[in-house]
Amino acid sequence: MGDLVDEDLEFRGGTLQLSSENVSAEPRVTQPAKSSTNTTNTQVNPSVLSGADSLTSSSSSFADARAESQTNAQQEADPVQSVYPRYDVPFNSENIKDFFTFRKGVVENAIQECITGLLFPEDGEYLGSWLLTEITLWDNEKERIVLLTSRLVMTIKYDFIAMKQLDFKKTYLDDLDTIVIGELVYPPSSLVPRLNGIATGVTTVVKDCVIDRLCRRPSSTDEIKLFDYKYFEPRERNLRGVRLMWNKGEPVPMKTVWNPFSQDVPFLTFASHPIYWHKDGGVEERSTFDMELFAQKLQRAVENMTSPCCIHHSPIVIQSYVGLTSLLHNKTSMGFFKVRGKFSF
Repeated sequence: MGDLVDEDLEFRGGTLQLSSENVSAEPRVTQPAKSSTNTTNTQVNPSVLSGADSLTSSSSSFADARAESQTNAQQEADPVQSVYPRYDVPFNSENIKDFFTFRKGVVENAIQECITGLLFPEDGEYLGSWLLTEITLWDNEKERIVLLTSRLVMTIKYDFIAMKQLDFKKTYLDDLDTIVIGELVYPPSSLVPRLNGIATGVTTVVKDCVIDRLCRRPSSTDEIKLFDYKYFEPRERNLRGVRLMWNKGEPVPMKTVWNPFSQDVPFLTFASHPIYWHKDGGVEERSTFDMELFAQKLQRAVENMTSPCCIHHSPIVIQSYVGLTSLLHNKTSMGFFKVRGKFSF
């Protein structure tokens, strides 16, 4: 995130300014031209969106993302690496078991129920289903079932405790004018990374240092670890996402920006579900929680549509400057159905 400068990011009225630099992989020489109609015909307000030259092939972009994640995984396995925790991996293997969606068969049954009860022949050909994390305009994380067809994206709020549908929303692919795939970032003037670093540092010191010291005799390295300032450094998202937009380059109205309960936000933002990093098995077992796979199939579906849609591989700006409520919401996992002590909600 360090290479993002102030002139590269600008947020106006809830919409985003994208970097004009090409942040994806080198373009292939023999790039097919079938998607050109979906990327070059859309007139986008230059004050809101930029970076038309950042359009690249989906195969190279997703390949680079996979290669980077594999490199990070190899670095984790290296015992010489730093002892500091991986903050870009949500939760840990113990806390993830409190999720109701971590239980065997729960997600599969819920998705099948939604497909049977909510999809109809007029919705188009069924392309796939996922359990992802939706990131709202106010930076709140919520787990959602996402169904993709050749005509629409359906976002479903599902109660994984009572096993019933609560709400759903259809977004037609014909209405989309921009899709952004990239790192989730905050504006340069945002205090969220600093607050997130302080909260994470306090949690780490209390849990990993103070509590552990009560259970075993501390060593000399523990003394250094307890007071290491690196635990309190600003923490960015360190997470990739995909944003679906249908605002035609226009700013989001102020009444929508300042209303946390508004249903008129003209975009959706998704990231991988936390279970993706902790699910046993290979790529096939984790595909249901994988945002990258959803974005890849979404891009292919949009390329087959007649309406123009720009596909950008650039950072996704989350317009959150203080974010105290979202910090509390996300740290306590209020957007996920979990076992919380003697209660479950």
